[in-house]
Amino acid sequence: MVSRRTATALTAAAAAALLGFSGFAAPTASAGTSTDLSVFAWNVDLGTAIVDSTQHEKAAQRTPTIESIIRQHNADVVVLDENFNNTSTPDIVSKLADLYPYHTPVVGQTCSGGGWTGISGDCSNSLFVINGGTMILSKYPISAQYAHIFSNSTYGTWDYHANKGAALVQIDKNGATSWVVGTHLQADESDTSTDTTQSTRLAQLKEIRSWVDGIVGSSAPVLIGGDMNVEYYGGQSRGDYANAQSAVNGVLGTPATDPDQTLRTMDCPVSAWCQYMSGVESFPKDYRDDLDYIGYLNAPGRPTPAAMSAVKVDFDPQSGWTSGQTDTNAPSDHYPVEATFQLN
Repeated sequence: MVSRRTATALTAAAAAALLGFSGFAAPTASAGTSTDLSVFAWNVDLGTAIVDSTQHEKAAQRTPTIESIIRQHNADVVVLDENFNNTSTPDIVSKLADLYPYHTPVVGQTCSGGGWTGISGDCSNSLFVINGGTMILSKYPISAQYAHIFSNSTYGTWDYHANKGAALVQIDKNGATSWVVGTHLQADESDTSTDTTQSTRLAQLKEIRSWVDGIVGSSAPVLIGGDMNVEYYGGQSRGDYANAQSAVNGVLGTPATDPDQTLRTMDCPVSAWCQYMSGVESFPKDYRDDLDYIGYLNAPGRPTPAAMSAVKVDFDPQSGWTSGQTDTNAPSDHYPVEATFQLN
């Protein structure tokens, strides 16, 4: 794990290749009026303009489908990852503004100001470092919004050349205050040890924990969602899932713990777009694992959600789809995940 500030700069040629639960429930709340908050998290796989054009990733064609799926699920809060495309981002914000009038900037797009209440971490202004791709949309007012850029990143991976990190927002829904973190952790790469990248992910989760604790303290529940790149199945021998929960001091809900969920959040045998991206990014064409999580963070004295639904995979295939067919409607190599929290 190396701070990106200690590395030599990328060459222009290298820069051109940049990447464009059976459910857990907290104790039941007492009878009376309660406020629910639904969270939807999705890695939308929208690369930079350079990546989009050189790898034929069809962002302009996929973006309207992404918008349609987000609208269809109608969650209160939406966490988007890999929102790197500077044409798709304003389109998503504009086309969904009637449903989501509140939104953060993209993490790492700027290292100061930019509408954030505060920015921390190892943010780079280099022309050879892209933004972090994470943003949050909300139906309800965002009264504070913070960005953190990870200081921990694996040298020699594409992530090292992006301002990846996390967004933290304070949301008021009908008088109930909560905080939501959206994040995208270090990805694996075929030429880098998974032990190394997993160690980076754990360090990033510890960064999130410390950062959130410093801002929120014990004031209100903190929910979290995003592509954490923690392989629930592939990492079992290493204890990756348990170690991730311990590092962030929280509960990370996953469809993998729900026996009714058969689809995984990255499911190439089902998703045609996942199969296509396997050829672009050199991962197995039959890759299947749960990498995307929604949950909440703990801290001394901080309230936790009174209840939490099972985390489900949202599956929106083409009309007429039947089991055994390829999902040609999938506009990303990840499927979205969604959960609902009872705040009080």
